[in-house]
Amino acid sequence: MNTSYGSMLGLLLVFVMQSAPLCAQDSGNSFALRGARVHTAAGPPIENGTVIVENGKIAAVGSAIRIPSGVQVVDVEGKTVIPGLIDEHSHLGTYDFGDVNEFTEPIGPEHRALDALHMEVRDWYEAVKGGVTTIVTGPGSGERMGGQSITIKTFGENLEQRILKESRELKMAINARNMSHIPTIRSTFLKAREYMEKWDEYEAGDKEGPPPSRDLRLEAMVPVLRGEEKVRCHIHYANDMIAFLRLKDEFGFDLTFIHSSEAYKVADEIARRDVAVIVLPLATRIGVTDDLLFGNTQLYEAGVRMSLHTDHPVVHQKLLRLNAGLAIRYGLPEDYALRTVTMNPAISSRIDDRVGSIEVGKDADLVVLDGTWYEPSTRVDIVFVDGVRAFDRANERSGLEEEN
Repeated sequence: MNTSYGSMLGLLLVFVMQSAPLCAQDSGNSFALRGARVHTAAGPPIENGTVIVENGKIAAVGSAIRIPSGVQVVDVEGKTVIPGLIDEHSHLGTYDFGDVNEFTEPIGPEHRALDALHMEVRDWYEAVKGGVTTIVTGPGSGERMGGQSITIKTFGENLEQRILKESRELKMAINARNMSHIPTIRSTFLKAREYMEKWDEYEAGDKEGPPPSRDLRLEAMVPVLRGEEKVRCHIHYANDMIAFLRLKDEFGFDLTFIHSSEAYKVADEIARRDVAVIVLPLATRIGVTDDLLFGNTQLYEAGVRMSLHTDHPVVHQKLLRLNAGLAIRYGLPEDYALRTVTMNPAISSRIDDRVGSIEVGKDADLVVLDGTWYEPSTRVDIVFVDGVRAFDRANERSGLEEEN
């Protein structure tokens, strides 16, 4: 990460650590959780399970595991353990000071959320309290191309270690029934492809002549054209989705739809192209019809990989888990509903080697709950991020935790 950005954000993080009760009280990040029902998001639940953590990584998980001598044991008998939740579409850290949109520049793929990230807002801590340990946060939907997101953990004393992906995933938006959006985006892709080909030709040649002129806007799109990064597109209507799928067919980029209100109407077309979707329901956001809410089950049955989101601050970051519970109400199987806020967003965000499930070798991002994971009455008791106790309800001042 660029040193100047790291220094600046590091100072902001110090402010956060001093102003919020982040409960990072463990002297180490090696321990064992014993006795809970463990939902790994990679297989069936494990009754009376044990999770062993060594140096911030998951070292073992199962029902009949010997805990090495000298390892601190955390008794979680009768509780539930799930992976740290992942929100694949948020504006946490970018919305609070008006930095989420650049309305004067409708085409801005070079804009980076990293450059406008605010670490001093308390909502980072509130996200941890809700069990959300990783988010993809970034530009809003006021532009056709809003810029590059950042994938970051919600807790940690070392900011550089918190960042899983610094930038380059491109946020786009078809935010109305507007015939100009698709052609404008297509035109920019054509220019970016020509730009990429010119640079490829120059790099492959003798380089005796002057290099092509650099264009940061087009340069930001090259990783997408090469398949190294992806497009996330804010979109609602089925006809717009079909039009955007044609763009994918033409340019071959990796694609995820955001919000995806009418995705269920074209589920087969989406599935055929292996496009992921980030879908409703968004708890308490808007009144929506039952056919839309049941539409998530249609997407599931069509084989579309789905994630749920909050669109923070539209719905507060801490309510992500409840979105998954609402999805179960409208037909999603429980195990898949958990995947929509854990493993599925990890796969779509290309971070599933680090997070998204409770498996050996992955980061020890773990949430301990006092009941069934999807029930609104269930509360988060403990949250670990990279094996560090980021939140412990027992250490909260009386009354502060009641909202969760």
